[in-house]
Amino acid sequence: MHPAPAPDRRIPPVPAIAAAVLGVLSAGVPAVFALIALAFSGGEFAGNEWLLILVPLVILAGLLVGVVLLLAGRSWLVLALCAGAMAALVLTGYLMGGWGGGAFGVLTVLVPLLTTVLAVLPRVRSWVAARRSARTGS
Repeated sequence: MHPAPAPDRRIPPVPAIAAAVLGVLSAGVPAVFALIALAFSGGEFAGNEWLLILVPLVILAGLLVGVVLLLAGRSWLVLALCAGAMAALVLTGYLMGGWGGGAFGVLTVLVPLLTTVLAVLPRVRSWVAARRSARTGS
């Protein structure tokens, strides 16, 4: 009788793949927000209005880098932090400005929140840890 083959550590678990897909979807929200802010500003920023472009672009870059790092098995933390920060910022904006987003507003909060939850699951974190140890051990 042959022992059962060890699971392939190169293939991400399903929650990691789902977190990556949702992370890419979440990246659309700050991209659209940055484009709208740029369009309304006409390219001219007075005072600290440039933050309306910079913050969404940083979150967008963090989400995309986090997706790549997660799928490579290098880090779950980057995606979790960026998605969590985005969910918190969007929720804060809705609470301060009023909930006028309808179904889209709900999705802009729930998708990054679900991304964060999936990225921090123990199965995902242990897979990343196993990938790290396999990389340093070989």
